[in-house]
Order: sequence, then structure tokens, then C-alpha cells
Amino acid sequence: MRFYKLLMDDSDDRDVVAYCIDTKGFEQYELSEGKYIHNWNSEITFYFDPKEGERLTDYLANNLGWFIVSERFKAILEKVDDGIQYLPINVVIKGENKILKGFSVANILNVVDALNLENSDYSVFELDGESIYSIKKYALCKEAIQSKHIIKLKGDEIPIFISEELRELIKKNNITGCDFLEVKVI
Repeated sequence: MRFYKLLMDDSDDRDVVAYCIDTKGFEQYELSEGKYIHNWNSEITFYFDPKEGERLTDYLANNLGWFIVSERFKAILEKVDDGIQYLPINVVIKGENKILKGFSVANILNVVDALNLENSDYSVFELDGESIYSIKKYALCKEAIQSKHIIKLKGDEIPIFISEELRELIKKNNITGCDFLEVKVI
């Protein structure tokens, strides 16, 4: 079983980076927690300037670090996993006020206790009396991730991890904006 940390591929200077000015009361990290959102505001809008980047990717870079996916990417994710809530957003070309349809924030609900600290490379520091772990190289527990294709880790909900099967579907379907870093599975 192989698993990968899903990364943003930012190697093309032409890629769009979308910016949200008003999150309509949602906190930036609220969508990292793996909790179902009941009161989503579909008026949340991201803007981009085509002079700064005109290539729309399926995994859309943005100033909030949210997992924004195109309709194409959403269709791939829906094939393999139902532990995702899709929250519609607006993407607007700055200056043209043209709304691009079909983008959503993929709110990953699969949060599992799968971090294998013993085989991970990490450091620990104290902040306000709390131990903070900084993971350099992840290792995941095989038993905790079986039958899952996309997860976040309990206690470290920002990174996204995907199965080899999902990675192959992403590559086969030429989903853009993604890069991958293999992690240990023990």
C-alpha cells in the first residue's frame, strides 16, 4: 500500500492564484478541521487577475490554503471517496467580473488517527505550554488508512494524503495543479 502527501504544483508561472477578500465569517482554518459545514455561504468569491496568471488549474491555488477543486477534479474524487463535502464558491476574473462556474472547496471529512511518530522525522517545540510537532517526513499507520483514498491526520489536519489509486486517477485524467510526495506506510 502506497500513500502520498498531496502538494500544490506551483512550477508554472502562468498558473492562477485566486484571492478571497471576504470569507463571509468563515475562519481560514475552519475548513482544515474535517468537520461538516452546515451554514456554508455560496456567495464566497475568489478573484484572480489574468495579467498575473491565466492558466486555471484543477487544484486551484488560493490565499487561504483551501482545497479548491474544479468540476473535473471533483468528479475524480467522487469516484473513489464519499468522505468529502463540496462547498460551492465563485471564481471571478478581476476587471471582467466574469464568474467561472464549477469550482468548490473540497472539505475533507476523513480525519484519522494514522500518524506513526515512531517512523516519522519530526521535531517538538513548546508554545504557550503546549507541545507542537513539526513533521519533516511523515509515516502513516497502515491499519488506520486501509480502504481510505483521501485523508487528513487527527491533530495535524492541514496536509492532505491520498492513496496510490487516487494518485493514478489524477495522473491518468491529467488533473492539473497537483504534485505528490510519497510517505512511509508502516
